[in-house]
Amino acid sequence: MLKELLVPLDQAQNIDPTIIPKPDYSNVSSSIKVGDPMWCDWDNIWINDRGGNIARDADGGSPAHIAALETSFKSGIRTNEEVGAVKDRGPGFEKRYELKYSYHRADALQNLGQIGHWFNIIEATDNEWLDICSVENEPKSPKLANKEAEIVKIQAEQIERGILSKNENAIRKRLKQLYPTRPKVSLDRIAQGIFHMKQIPQRFTYWTSPKIKRWKDDHFSGSFEVDGKLDVSENMYGFTTKIGGVYRTYYRAKMKYAETGIKSYVNCFSGQITKTETLAKQRQSIIDEYVALRIADYKVYGKDVCFLTINGFFPQEDTESKKHFFNVDVQKEVERTIKKEIKKLHNYKNAA
Repeated sequence: MLKELLVPLDQAQNIDPTIIPKPDYSNVSSSIKVGDPMWCDWDNIWINDRGGNIARDADGGSPAHIAALETSFKSGIRTNEEVGAVKDRGPGFEKRYELKYSYHRADALQNLGQIGHWFNIIEATDNEWLDICSVENEPKSPKLANKEAEIVKIQAEQIERGILSKNENAIRKRLKQLYPTRPKVSLDRIAQGIFHMKQIPQRFTYWTSPKIKRWKDDHFSGSFEVDGKLDVSENMYGFTTKIGGVYRTYYRAKMKYAETGIKSYVNCFSGQITKTETLAKQRQSIIDEYVALRIADYKVYGKDVCFLTINGFFPQEDTESKKHFFNVDVQKEVERTIKKEIKKLHNYKNAA
């Protein structure tokens, strides 16, 4: 059984239920009995969308809140938080348990493909249930969350004392262990703060809009444009994109081409680089997404139109030149790949 603070979503059923906190409703009634958390599959839970929790769901549920919960659950299940509650209706029902609260969380987990979740079985009268549903989401005593700068200062002190290794990978691993519920973007900012404060060399560079502008002004040998601005020297619109964002740039370039007849280029960079998500793998993923978009257009329109080219990749590894883009000939490789894919489509049609 898992006892970690943050458990991956696909391992939720393996959580040790003894570490999940139980709610206390003694302020409602001393006769209320809260059972230990129990795993229940959705197909054994009756969810009454028409007033099951009249204290919370008269509006039919908040899509924005459900979406926010989905984002949170994708990072894992926090085992230090209370779970929802069900009423045991007895063995005579097709669905034995009735969901009493945690409707938004239930919807979010079902949207993510979970087959069930942990719930407290609570014994209470109908009147007591009304009060329970009314108070279950009352705010807890407020805490002042750590500020990123405070965490940077603390971990820098740990390095100074020799407790934490002055090493990029060791620092990132420790931050993930200590603050598992923090968003990745926050952990990245904290890590960068530690690296800067303790002057720790980094193998990889991670790009942001301000950093791109500084690099363009201070280090790049040549010129390029960003944000869809016209590069007069090339008579092309210039864009930048991160892995996963090629489709947005592709659409913007298509609209520019439709409006002006002028083509565009894009310079690309990867996200967080790990053992499984290497720099080479992410760069290839960017190329694959671009190729897929070109092929999709060909399938729809019967013609291959190139209005956006990949100009190159921002230098990210410490061995790459800091004055130029990496692999500026990538588009030649891309065009060869696209021709092969189109040829396959023709061969498939002819064979059919």
